[in-house]
Amino acid sequence: MSLYEKLVLRHKTIWLLIIAFVVLFCTWQALKLPIVTSTDAIIPRDEEYRFYEKFREQFGADDAVAVALKAEDVFSPEVLHYIKRLTEAFEEIQEVEDVLSLTNVEDVRGGEEIFVVEPLIGDEIPQDPKKLAFLKEQALKNPLIMGNLISSDFKNTMLLIRTTYKGEDLNFESRLLRKIRQILNRNPPPPGVELHLSGWPVVNVNMASYMNRDLMIFVPASFCFLCLLVWIFLRSVRATVAVGIIINLSLLAAMACLKLIGGSLSPMTAILAPLTMALALADAIHLLTTYFKHHREKTPEGIKIAVAESWSPCFLTSLTTAVGFASLMISRIPSIREFGAAAAFAMFVEYFFTFTLLVFFLPWIIKGKYSFGLSKGLVSPVANTYPRWAKGCLLLFIFLTLLSLWGLKKIRVDSDVIEFFHHQTPVYQDAIFIDKNLGGVQTIEISLETEEGDFIDPSLLAKVDELSRYLKARPLFSKVISPAEFFKIMNRAFHNEDPRFYRLPKNRELLAQYLLLYGGTELEHFLDTSQTWARISARTPEHSSEAINREIALIKKKLDELFKDTPVKYRFTGKTYLVNRTAEDIVKSQTESLALAAIIIFGLMFLVLRSVKIGLLSIPPNMFPILANLGFMGFVGIPLNTATATISAVAIGIAVDDTIHFLVQYQRERHHLPPIAAVKNTLEKKGLAAITTSVVLIVGFLVLVVSQFIPTVQFGKLCALVMGLALAADLFLLPALIFAGRKIF
Repeated sequence: MSLYEKLVLRHKTIWLLIIAFVVLFCTWQALKLPIVTSTDAIIPRDEEYRFYEKFREQFGADDAVAVALKAEDVFSPEVLHYIKRLTEAFEEIQEVEDVLSLTNVEDVRGGEEIFVVEPLIGDEIPQDPKKLAFLKEQALKNPLIMGNLISSDFKNTMLLIRTTYKGEDLNFESRLLRKIRQILNRNPPPPGVELHLSGWPVVNVNMASYMNRDLMIFVPASFCFLCLLVWIFLRSVRATVAVGIIINLSLLAAMACLKLIGGSLSPMTAILAPLTMALALADAIHLLTTYFKHHREKTPEGIKIAVAESWSPCFLTSLTTAVGFASLMISRIPSIREFGAAAAFAMFVEYFFTFTLLVFFLPWIIKGKYSFGLSKGLVSPVANTYPRWAKGCLLLFIFLTLLSLWGLKKIRVDSDVIEFFHHQTPVYQDAIFIDKNLGGVQTIEISLETEEGDFIDPSLLAKVDELSRYLKARPLFSKVISPAEFFKIMNRAFHNEDPRFYRLPKNRELLAQYLLLYGGTELEHFLDTSQTWARISARTPEHSSEAINREIALIKKKLDELFKDTPVKYRFTGKTYLVNRTAEDIVKSQTESLALAAIIIFGLMFLVLRSVKIGLLSIPPNMFPILANLGFMGFVGIPLNTATATISAVAIGIAVDDTIHFLVQYQRERHHLPPIAAVKNTLEKKGLAAITTSVVLIVGFLVLVVSQFIPTVQFGKLCALVMGLALAADLFLLPALIFAGRKIF
C-alpha cells in the first residue's frame, strides 16, 4: 500500500492532469472514428480477396443492387416507360457501371440473311398490343431474359444495377444506395406497381443503419440501467454519480482505442460500446463494496484498506478479461481483430480510471448516504446453508454438464445474412420477395482460366456448357449464365431461330465468326477479350452458408471431373462465396481463440494463486458456463455465426472475474480457518460484489435484445446466459467442489 500511496495518493494533482490529458486525447480520437457500412470489413484481405478484386475488375460487379417491380403486366406501356426512366436515371449515377433492365437488355435475332444484336425494346416504347406480344415472345425464348430479368408470369421484373470497381472504398455502398433512393423518391411508381430493393449493398447499408440506431439506444439505455443498478445495490447517489463518470470515460477510451488501432464502427464492433460500459462497472463495484465495509475507519485509512484488498484481484480480472478479448486478435477477420484489440486495451484504461479517479472520489462518496440496498440479505442464506446442499448441487452440475455435451453435438455452423434481420423489416421482406419471384440476387461465381488455347475451342466450350447444365439441374440455383449461353443463342439466330439449333456449334471457325459479328456488350461480363478467362454465374435464392458450402463441395467434384485433363484452372469467387467462407473462418478462428484464452487465463490463475490445487479448482466453474452456452445453442438451434462464435472467447475472460475474487479471498481465509468456515467467510465477503457485478453484466447484455439486428440480439441473450451461469457456478459449484475436496483444499 505504501507504494500506491507514494505514487498515487500523494500526487493527486499530477494524476488529475494526466487523466484530463487522456480524456481530451480520447475525445479527439473518438470523434474521428469512421463508420463502415460494408460486409467487406469482415472479409480477410488475403489472396482469395485479391483474386476477387481482379475478377470483379475484369467482369464487373457480382454484388449488384436489384430494383424489383411487381405489376399486373410488366410489358404494359406504362410500366415499360417507368422502367426506361429509371434505367436512364440509374445509369447517370457515378458509382454505377451499367444497368441491365427490360428496356436495354440485349436480344439476339436472326432470320433470312439477318443477324441483329440490339436492345429488346428500342428508344420508343411500343403501344401496339401485337408488338408488345412479340416482345413477350422474344423474352420468353431468350434464357438471358426469362428467369433472369422477368418471371414466367410476366408480373415481376428487376433492374440490375452493376456498380463500378470500388477498391477499398468502404463507404461506396452507402453513397450508391442513397442516390438510388433519391431517384426512386423523385420517380414514384405508377399505380398498382410495387418496388422492392435487395442485393449485398442494400443488406450492408441496412446493417449499418440498424447499427447506428442500436448505438443511439444502447449507449444511453446501458448507461441509465447500469447507474440504476448501482443505486439499487448500493443506495448511494454519490457512488452512482462517480461510477457514471467512470463508465463514460471508459466508453470514450474504448472508442479511441478502436480508432488508434485503425479500426472502425461496423456491425461486428458495434457491441464494443455497451460491453465496455458494463465491464467498466465491475472493478468499480468491487472497490466500492470493499470501501463501504471499511467505512468505520478514518477516511484515508479506509481508502488504503479498500485499495489494498481490491487492486490485485481487480488487476488480475482486468488482465484475464483483456486476455479473453486479445485472443480474438489471432482471427483472420479484420473487424474481429479490431474488436478484440480495442476491448483488451479498454480493460486496462478502465482499470486505470478506477484506481485513480474513482479512488479520488471515495472521500466525497463516503460523506453521502449509502447502504447495500436490495442485495443486503442475498448472500447470508447461501453461506450459512451451503454444506447441506453441496453434494446435491455437485450432482446437478455434473448432470447439466453431460446434458450440455449432448447439446454440443447438435450445434451447427451457419451464417444466413438475411436471417440476421427481423422478418417484419423491409430489407428482409424485399429479399424474400425477390428470392421467391425472381430467383434471388446472390450468385456463386466460378472463374475458369486457361493458359493454353481459349474458350472458343469447341471442346473446352462444351465442357463449360456441361458444367452450366449441371448447375441448372441443381435445385439450389435459379439461373445459370455462362459464355456458352451466348453462343447457343447466336447459333439459333443464325439458323433462322430454329430451336433445334439452340446448341453449341462444333466448328471453331464458326464460333470465331459469331464472336466477330456479335456487337453487344453483355458477353464481356462472361468472357474476356482474349477468350482465355471465362465466368460462370449461378444465381441462388439460398442464403444459408451451410447449404451453399455443401453445394460448393459437390460442384468441386464436378469441376475436377470435367477439367481433370485440360489446361483449365478453376476457382470459386464472388461476394457470396467470400462471405460464406469467412463465416467458416470465424468459427475456426474462435475455436483457436478460445483454446488460447483458456490456456493463458488458467496459466495466469496458477501463477497468481501460486497453487496447483487451487488453480485446478478454478477450471470447472469457468468451463461450465461455456459448455452450457454451447449446449443450449445446440438444443434451441442457434447456429455458430459471425456474432455467436465470438461469445466463448469473450465470455471466458469475463466469467473468470468473480472466480478470481472468490479464490483470492478464500486463500486469505484459509490462513486461519478450515475449508468450510473459509468458504462461508468468502461468500459473506465476496458474494455481494459477485451478485452485483453479475447482475450488472446480465442487464448490460440484455439491453442488446432491443436491437433490430438478430446476431446482436443473440449475442446479448447468450452473454447474459453465460454471466448468469457463471454466477451460479461461483456461488454454488465452487463451494460444492471445495466441500467435496475439503481434505485437499
